[in-house]
Amino acid sequence: LAGALGAALAAMVANLTVGKKGFEDSWDAMSDLAAKGQELKDFFLRAIDEDTRAFTAVMDASRLPKKTKEEAAAREKTLELAMKEAALVPLRTLERTGEVVALAAEAADKGNPASVSDAAVTALCALNAAEGAWFNVIINLGQIGDKTFVDQTRRRANEVLEKVRAGSEKVRETVRKTIETS
Repeated sequence: LAGALGAALAAMVANLTVGKKGFEDSWDAMSDLAAKGQELKDFFLRAIDEDTRAFTAVMDASRLPKKTKEEAAAREKTLELAMKEAALVPLRTLERTGEVVALAAEAADKGNPASVSDAAVTALCALNAAEGAWFNVIINLGQIGDKTFVDQTRRRANEVLEKVRAGSEKVRETVRKTIETS
């Protein structure tokens, strides 16, 4: 939800720029940004439902019978697969938060200066979405036995989170400088 809000705010900044006198040089870039923001907003809203489905699959797998050796083995395999998907759904969300930061940076750079603070809020929303997704990835990894999968997924989540943190801070610092000197 935080990612959707951030993407929508980036689109709003773009829409407050397109068609405004004095910003003609940015109209094409901002039109593209608005479209990308809407696409990302839709992705993040769908991700909410994907996360719910993944959690439901984990709960369903945990309720499978385990009275016999065969049932227990089938349950364990199904649960492992469900837990992997429960980790991958927020990982995919986390990976797309960097795109919201990129939109925030472009909105701060080329958008209507009267809306530049919304570019900073976009970056904050992206960071919030990234942090939340990271927590969901990591908690789900704790219940997965496949060490290679766990290590690779944790490494990827950590890398993406650090990039989003750095990008978000850069956008917010740019906006701070812009509004403090205006």
